[in-house]
Amino acid sequence: MDIGNLSKKVDLNEGEWIGDIPDMEGVELLVRSTNYKPFRVATAGLARRSGKKLRTDQGLVDFTVTTGKALSEHILLGWRGDVTEGGKDLKYDPKKALAILTADDDFGLGDTWRRGVEYAGDQVADRIAEKAKEASGN
Repeated sequence: MDIGNLSKKVDLNEGEWIGDIPDMEGVELLVRSTNYKPFRVATAGLARRSGKKLRTDQGLVDFTVTTGKALSEHILLGWRGDVTEGGKDLKYDPKKALAILTADDDFGLGDTWRRGVEYAGDQVADRIAEKAKEASGN
């Protein structure tokens, strides 16, 4: 194991394009790793503040929707492909991303987007872990 790479930094700020996202055909997302420290801090704080509320159905729904804010602020950086609003192409907009990722709508679009962004962020985390494994010589 080569510990010479211990001080090397991995740039988690820029993100990567991820496609083939379950339930999001034709959409690619530009995302950071779900290991991005500001995201981990935000979600850990959210879980801590939610505490016993997470044991209720409404508490769990509230937590899931609020997690969308952290996904919007720290993970999702852009989208391309088949993203439309009212039949017109929708360019990435942070305010629109926040609205989508915090939606608790009857069609389940908010849930689909939260799952998709988290899935894509996990894919980036896996890629970074693979690079780290290669860098360590294991």
